[in-house]
Amino acid sequence: MALLVLTTFAIGLLSLSNTPNTDAKFIPLGVHMALGIAILLLVIVRFALRLLVFKPSRRLPSAKKQIFLDQLTPYVHILLYFGTALMALLGLAIAIPADLFSIVWGRSGAALPVNFYIYPARSLHGTLSLLLLLLIAQHILVAIFHQFIKGENYLGRMWFNKN
Repeated sequence: MALLVLTTFAIGLLSLSNTPNTDAKFIPLGVHMALGIAILLLVIVRFALRLLVFKPSRRLPSAKKQIFLDQLTPYVHILLYFGTALMALLGLAIAIPADLFSIVWGRSGAALPVNFYIYPARSLHGTLSLLLLLLIAQHILVAIFHQFIKGENYLGRMWFNKN
């Protein structure tokens, strides 16, 4: 899922934001939309599995606890799920009123909107993308810190455990 999210960010930030709203934007926009929908579905399934079936692995009792940071961990994970799902939902809130599904995938012949900022969700989508990038960067740095500096099996604990 991380690869899907990073690919979608790259397309959005590096390609779509720098391309005028012409026919040349159809392919990157279509891929961006498809990946966003796939991510939304994966987040829903993964969160449901996390709640109903799997419990996330916890740190070994022998690991030194950082009281404040350990208390933040569940909130960061919830923010990652919520932020990722909200990002995709905001994308849908742009795509539906702009009729992007028929324009991009149905090849209706209609032109893309001159400016996507006429849709209120566009500003939120862009702002949330930057906030979510910061949260993901923090998450990656924490994983590197725990795995390589503290020597914990952090990456090994990142998969679901059935308990």
